[in-house]
Amino acid sequence: MRRKSGILWVLLAGTFVFMLLCGGCGGSSNDGGSDFAGGSGTREDPWQIATAQQLENVGHHLAGHFLLTRDIDLASYENWTPLGAFVPASGEDEEAPIMELTFTGVFDGGGHTISNVTVSAPEGSGVGLFGCTAGDNGSVSNLTVKNVKVKGAMLVGGVVGYGRGSGVKNVRLAGDNTVEGGFLVGGIVGGGFCDIEGCTAQADVTLSGNDSQGIGVLAGGMEACDIVDSSAAGTVTVNGTGNMSIGGLAGSAHNSKNVRNCTSDVTMTIGGNNILIGGLVGHSGMESSEGDEPTSISGCSATAVINASAGSERIGGIVGGGFFTQQYREFRPEPGAIRVEKCVTHGKIDGGTLAGTLIGYAYSNSVAEGCTSDMTINGQPGDPIGATSATVSLDDLK
Repeated sequence: MRRKSGILWVLLAGTFVFMLLCGGCGGSSNDGGSDFAGGSGTREDPWQIATAQQLENVGHHLAGHFLLTRDIDLASYENWTPLGAFVPASGEDEEAPIMELTFTGVFDGGGHTISNVTVSAPEGSGVGLFGCTAGDNGSVSNLTVKNVKVKGAMLVGGVVGYGRGSGVKNVRLAGDNTVEGGFLVGGIVGGGFCDIEGCTAQADVTLSGNDSQGIGVLAGGMEACDIVDSSAAGTVTVNGTGNMSIGGLAGSAHNSKNVRNCTSDVTMTIGGNNILIGGLVGHSGMESSEGDEPTSISGCSATAVINASAGSERIGGIVGGGFFTQQYREFRPEPGAIRVEKCVTHGKIDGGTLAGTLIGYAYSNSVAEGCTSDMTINGQPGDPIGATSATVSLDDLK
């Protein structure tokens, strides 16, 4: 689906040089039978993976069905080559990958663990255990990933760098995990358009650089997707200025219908002059052109300590607000609609402006209902909504 003006991509052009990370992502000289412990690569008879070499062999059969049958330790790989690469199909469609290079198959972890994953690609795009998943089948499920150290430039995730397939389900990121990048960074998914369900992330994530976007312990920048029954714990660090969409759980859930039954327990350290910061989600909201119903953030809780430096604004215990910046006002003239309901927040917000215990900035199309909070703002009991369009006009926002 074409999303030329998608928020995830509004900063894309001219920002990064794409690096090919496909190492061995082409076809194989055999039918795969000798590359795996068993199976034929079909849905009914998936290829079975029992060793690190067999996991690496997935890169030669990117459209297959796979089942992990044993725990795998990747400590012997100094720099793991992601399974599936994100290479844009064309300059006219920079969001869509070349399908032959990405992982379009089905990966079922079988309840097993892949541990000690190191990926270092400081200039790379689509960086993680899986670089890119896409297509009607492209999915990762029923897997624990433990002890990752991942660094890239763009679309950086501990498990999936860029998710554009059918989704990520029942994936757990456990142990000691660090994920760092310059644009769209998340513990499990760096960014994309895939649903996330039943996932848990424990990680320290870092967004480095200026004028960038999208970071969260679970996921970085997500668009047109649901995030349900998922949780995040760890730290979020944003170095630099001019960044946006910074969340404890996810940096964004843009044009998404639901963020439901999710939790975060995070400490967030935010540099100066950053915007759209939330203990759960940095920004969310449904654009009016996408339907009348707002994004529903429901049944969620956030325990967050948010330390924001001077000049940062639109900071909420649940969500910073709907996407809006002066720079991109031509494309997004007003923030998307959000409904926050039956949510709870704890913790504190120190520093910054336009801060609320639930929503940082609520445009006229956004509301909070049936929520509770004991969060403080600069040491005092805070208001649920930091500012509304009735008190602060769009002209006065960054």
